[in-house]
Amino acid sequence: MKYVLFAAALALCGVGAVAQTSVDLSIDQARNVATQALVSGEPALAVQIAEAILAQLPDDRTALIVIAAAAPRAGDPAKGRVAGARAWRVSSSDAQRYEAARLTALAAANEERFTLSTFWLRRALTVAPNEEERTQTLRDARVVSQRNPWSTQLSFSLVPSSNVNGGAEDEDLIIGGNDTGGNISEDGLALSGWRASLGFGTQYRFQENAQSRSTVGLSYQISRVRITEDTTVPDEAFDTSFYSLSIRHDRALENGTLSFRGARGLYEYRDLDLATETTEYDKYDIWRLGVDRRFVVNDQTLLSVSADRERLSYLKPSIGDVNRISLTGAITYQLDSGNRITTTLKLTDSDGDTPNYTSDEQSLSITYGFGEPLGPISLSVGGGLRWSTYPDYLVFDPSVFGFVEVDGGRQDETVFANANIGFPDISYAGFTPGLRIDVSTTDSNVSRFDRNTFSAGFTISSQF
Repeated sequence: MKYVLFAAALALCGVGAVAQTSVDLSIDQARNVATQALVSGEPALAVQIAEAILAQLPDDRTALIVIAAAAPRAGDPAKGRVAGARAWRVSSSDAQRYEAARLTALAAANEERFTLSTFWLRRALTVAPNEEERTQTLRDARVVSQRNPWSTQLSFSLVPSSNVNGGAEDEDLIIGGNDTGGNISEDGLALSGWRASLGFGTQYRFQENAQSRSTVGLSYQISRVRITEDTTVPDEAFDTSFYSLSIRHDRALENGTLSFRGARGLYEYRDLDLATETTEYDKYDIWRLGVDRRFVVNDQTLLSVSADRERLSYLKPSIGDVNRISLTGAITYQLDSGNRITTTLKLTDSDGDTPNYTSDEQSLSITYGFGEPLGPISLSVGGGLRWSTYPDYLVFDPSVFGFVEVDGGRQDETVFANANIGFPDISYAGFTPGLRIDVSTTDSNVSRFDRNTFSAGFTISSQF
């Protein structure tokens, strides 16, 4: 082995020597030697020289970059990742940060630390020098996400709404076309305001092979309301939180897939005492079981059917339990243009311990999604109808000062429409903004449930 000694009297290795030789090298010369060793396919030598430089200059960026690139090739990706992260900190330009982030992400992926690799690829996206590099980094991030047994989603929306509480349009209480002479309480009337929602979900793929995949997941969603009109109803009356632990198993069949899923959830909300303008904690527990089946009908058509069973157990004894069964069928057809049309029919039967939680519901919806962006935006639009029947619904009638059963039951008919608008050309760290618009109108034979709602919300979604 030949040794090259520079001013600090530090030995550097070269290949093919028969005797030991010492020379003085400047730091610049040592950088060149380390870089050449990396390019020549001698990663171990490159790492050794770079470490010698760092012994003199701990923040030497060139040496850090050499180690970030060479150490994973030499079988030590952890060393490469640490060096890459340090190189990011000492970089002085976006181009330098991009190089460091990419190398750190690669080293983390070689360690099979895919979540950390994704983090560094998101950092790389914030400083990508051009569209070509950005596209390549997005492609790499999607590959890493597919390999990652952990899948994490973070969502946020901020929605102004003309009816944040699903309240009635008119204060007069009318049942079956008859004016009872009573008024709907203040919290039962439509209130305008803002609703902010934050969601977090993570899933772990604990089993996978060519035929099947199994995951376990945890999710949390919180929603808060700010009422913008003059009312005695406190904002916290509409606070909600939802927690869920789920498990899912997907299996590939000769045609399509078969999936089984189960979940345990907790939904927390507030119960309002309007007289004192205070709220108290309330909740219900949820158990869910479901099965999905997807069929490929032909090259352009996909059919899916699902069945779900839910049990809701309310904290309030006056409500008790609700057992719910849902059947859903959907057919998706892809046009020659790449656009897709999805038609969905859903039937839901709810059987509660109390009449007001016993109902039948049917909904029919159609969604049209554009396969390619329309100029700077991506777009999908949809709409549909929903019919709900509560056969033995009870309502307080002021004219008799007591609860009465609505003749023919409560009947609601809802017309709804929505649009999802994305801005794929606008992104930061792999996140893109979006806009969701929802409009709905409900007509009911109990005026408390006559309502019109319009909301337009800002959303954020991940590109991978």
